[in-house]
Amino acid sequence: MKKILIIVGLFFFLIFMGLGSFAYMLYLQTNKDFNNLLNGEKFSKPTKIYAQNGQCIAIIGPQNRQIVTFNQIDLNMKKAILAAEDSRFYQHGPVSFRSILRAAFEDLIHGKVVQGGSTLTQQLVKNLYLTPKKTLYRKLKEAVLSYKISRHLTKNQILTLYLNTVYFGNGAYGIQMASKSYFNENADQLTIPQAAMLAGLVQAPTLYDPYVNPSLAEKRTLYVLDRMYEDKFITKKQYWQAVHSKIVLRKQSSFYAYGYQYKDGYFIEHVKNWLVRHYGEEVVDKGGLKVYTTLNPKLQYYAYLAVKNGIARLTKNLKAPYYVVDVRKWLIEHYGKNPDLEADLISVDPKNGYVEALVGGVSYKKTQYDRAIQAQRQPGSAFKPIVYLTALEEGFTPLDKIDDEPVEYRYGNKVWAPQNYTLRFHGPITLEYALAHSVNVATVKLLDKIGIENVIANARKLGITEPIPHNLTIALGSSSVTLEQLSRVYCTIDNYGLKPKLIFIRKIYNKDNQLVYENNPKLVRVFPKDLGFILTKMLEKVVKEGTGVYAKALGRPIAAKTGTSNHARDNWFMGFTPQLVTGVWVGFDDYKPCGPYAVGATMALPIWLNYMQNALSGKPVENFPVPNHLPLIMSNFLFKKTHMQSG
Repeated sequence: MKKILIIVGLFFFLIFMGLGSFAYMLYLQTNKDFNNLLNGEKFSKPTKIYAQNGQCIAIIGPQNRQIVTFNQIDLNMKKAILAAEDSRFYQHGPVSFRSILRAAFEDLIHGKVVQGGSTLTQQLVKNLYLTPKKTLYRKLKEAVLSYKISRHLTKNQILTLYLNTVYFGNGAYGIQMASKSYFNENADQLTIPQAAMLAGLVQAPTLYDPYVNPSLAEKRTLYVLDRMYEDKFITKKQYWQAVHSKIVLRKQSSFYAYGYQYKDGYFIEHVKNWLVRHYGEEVVDKGGLKVYTTLNPKLQYYAYLAVKNGIARLTKNLKAPYYVVDVRKWLIEHYGKNPDLEADLISVDPKNGYVEALVGGVSYKKTQYDRAIQAQRQPGSAFKPIVYLTALEEGFTPLDKIDDEPVEYRYGNKVWAPQNYTLRFHGPITLEYALAHSVNVATVKLLDKIGIENVIANARKLGITEPIPHNLTIALGSSSVTLEQLSRVYCTIDNYGLKPKLIFIRKIYNKDNQLVYENNPKLVRVFPKDLGFILTKMLEKVVKEGTGVYAKALGRPIAAKTGTSNHARDNWFMGFTPQLVTGVWVGFDDYKPCGPYAVGATMALPIWLNYMQNALSGKPVENFPVPNHLPLIMSNFLFKKTHMQSG
């Protein structure tokens, strides 16, 4: 008998020692620093992107959250979350054995885990430190951590931390972002029914999403209101008022769901990609960067509307300029209703290179392919100013003449005979006329005289990095270029030879508010000021009497160039004032032709005009300044030009 007692005692001693060792090991494994929980240091910090005016335009990271204090949370919300999740939170300890026994009984009956017995404190430590996986070992760690955290924080602090931690769906982490996302209210301004709806989301945010499943969301809200009344958190009068109140949701916003508005999507995506390349995805998602960009929210909105409405006028029976009607009719007849026509727009302040607006397509939600930055398309005649700039450098003047007559060029066994858009020839014409009216044959002959190498060299100096074929077809824009690069070319012309770098990001601060990146404007002279002025005056003729005449509706000095590739697969309008350079491209992603009536002036110019009318509204009309000390040859040109006009 004595021997049996010794064996039994030894057995229980070993069990006790094993449990003790396990408990000690568990204690060590759950050693956490709880000191920085309330200030939000525990949470990863997303990258915030700001517009030129300081407005936050994007939050990049997996958790969109804003920390609030206990006093910044409405009492209704505190009551609602307790009623929904843990009504005896202030009465029991960090672990409720009554709840555990009740849950264990339910699990035993069903033969599997069907009900949780977790307190609010346990849910908090699970969200902060553990995985959702339901195992005995995880539950033990959860219990130990709950006791530990309750020794460091008060009940009010735990409740605050819980409400700052929990996920409410639609990208909203924490009660402040949830209040903003669903009601456009701060967390301290919630009504009883609003609080009940938010509290009901915590259990299953996707299932009870009021935008997707309004009926289920309503049932869940009523359940929480019932619990609030039963637990005496609200009076009978408050209960009935809440039950019969209509909950009005704010219009669903992509900013709260995805961290930015769709209208800003292409600009944000370009900035995000740059950040990831330079800092890595981990830092961008969780490092708390503050990124200050060049985006002008007002101009971005105008650009978004101009592209969206411009394509709608080209593909739907909406009110549109008379010169668009035939284009639209052809497109619908050949491609059906709502053809997938695309467009992009970029707008730059030429004086500093700040990209103030960027739209890479009709719908960022539909496709994130950024045509303004990524698409390499043929610029057509929008390339011609580089040819004429080179001619000016070689000593030509705008009043010099060149024959616009039929010509053939032989390349081995092949013969190329360039044609004008109108299929007629003009005879001897001035360079100014040839550029203004986009005369192809005259431009090809001019290129032949000044040299292909010289034009390619100028294109490189102006910032075009894409391959350029070494043949005369480049006079007609046969090479490919992005809208971003072409816009830089026109900024340089607008600056009379000073080439800016295009800037999207001005400054970046880290999570400690230390400046880690600064991108200051930098302009480099690539051709003389007087040549830039003369070329600008030539491009003004494009609008005054040439292919861009419809742009005169802007009512201020404009220099511009249209561009159309073969079969109107690419349609451009590149135009600028002294304050702003804007480029627009229109076409199909799969290079379908846009029809016989499609040119840059009918496809891209209306979008450009609509945008510029809004962008420059209220701004003073500026003339292109005349440089001091113009060379004699240029002064003679201006004198002859003025004399001819007055005569």
